[in-house]
Amino acid sequence: MGRPERTDLEIITTSEIAKATGISPRNFALLIDKNLAPEPSRQASGQGGARAYDGIALAHAALIGALNLAGFELLVSARLAEAFAEDQYTTYGKLVSNLGAFLQRPYNPTPGHTPWDRATDGEPDLDRDYWLHNRLRKCTDFYQRGVALTGDFVIEIADNTYVMSSSYGLEKIKVFSPVSDGLPVGLEYRIVGRGSATNVVRVTDEYSACDVFEDAGTREKLRALEAQYMTARDNAVALVRINVGLAIRQAFDSLYDLRQR
Repeated sequence: MGRPERTDLEIITTSEIAKATGISPRNFALLIDKNLAPEPSRQASGQGGARAYDGIALAHAALIGALNLAGFELLVSARLAEAFAEDQYTTYGKLVSNLGAFLQRPYNPTPGHTPWDRATDGEPDLDRDYWLHNRLRKCTDFYQRGVALTGDFVIEIADNTYVMSSSYGLEKIKVFSPVSDGLPVGLEYRIVGRGSATNVVRVTDEYSACDVFEDAGTREKLRALEAQYMTARDNAVALVRINVGLAIRQAFDSLYDLRQR
């Protein structure tokens, strides 16, 4: 995935990204060796091949760290985080942190009054999570750390296999389905295998989305998949829940605190 240019402040070292996400330097080195680490924003020449990362990579690493914290093997965490990062990068250009919620009510008591000065900062790029987080921490008194926000992207994993998604605080809103009245969660992936043999299978790879409105067999396949995921969720021995937006914001907070020290 290509990366836009970043300012010097948004150059994050391997050590910083490891400390901010709770991934040990040894495990982060393993991810690099397995080609499962976030993509660096630039590759510096020299002894050891020093790498530097940006806010997009920090968010990716934060999801790996959150999945690993939830008890998933490191390589499984990395492969699943990679799948989510690829899919959300296609749609949003990054994993979604939901930092923009702090610019609106109820978190921002005066929407429209923003924590930057266009005269000095220029027109802000609100997709730049590093920049936005920095302004929220330095220039506001309404930023809240360590709290879940309405609209946070949430992952649910049933019995280490069935991966689903929802939005925090919006659980009563059903996810659209072309073959049912809607679902309480979105269907995402199945985790097949463990360790280096793990494969993450997208649910959209298990049926033809192009044919779902016209082909009866495809619709039946999707109905069967929905029933399989919902049955697994309802009868799960272990149902793991990860607030992705909160995990990303906490990683940015940890990096900010580290740099302040």
